[in-house]
Amino acid sequence: MTITITPVSEPDRAVLDAMAKAYFAELLPDGPPYYPSALDRYWIERGRHPYLINTDGKPIGFALVWNHPDGTHELTEFTILPAHRHQGIGTQAAHLIFNALGGDWTLGVAALSPGGMPFWQQCLTDCENACEITQGPPKTVHQCGSFTFRIER
Repeated sequence: MTITITPVSEPDRAVLDAMAKAYFAELLPDGPPYYPSALDRYWIERGRHPYLINTDGKPIGFALVWNHPDGTHELTEFTILPAHRHQGIGTQAAHLIFNALGGDWTLGVAALSPGGMPFWQQCLTDCENACEITQGPPKTVHQCGSFTFRIER
């Protein structure tokens, strides 16, 4: 199985939008309905990176990265479709994303993501280029914690 990440161009965003609708319903079951326009900034603003996560060329997840003005990358959203979870795909995909951009990173962990904190702790520990890994408090009311770290290339 070959895992890849591919940047998503605006004309090809329908696949990401379909996955995002299911993802946000899973994470925020009582939240507002998902509107694709909520992600428009990923194709309008500089420093935004939408990625599809693929196995053998088939999209099975996505990641959204935002570059803060200070140069820190934030993994704002990350998911693997339920049928593909618990196979190591998420860890490999996260490592690909982190190493593609390098530098300083931050990410918040969704409160309704079972096993989210242990997953990210293990994922970051296993990433050979990750250092200065620090666990922190949640960044929003929908999170249970966060991480900051550096990827050295």
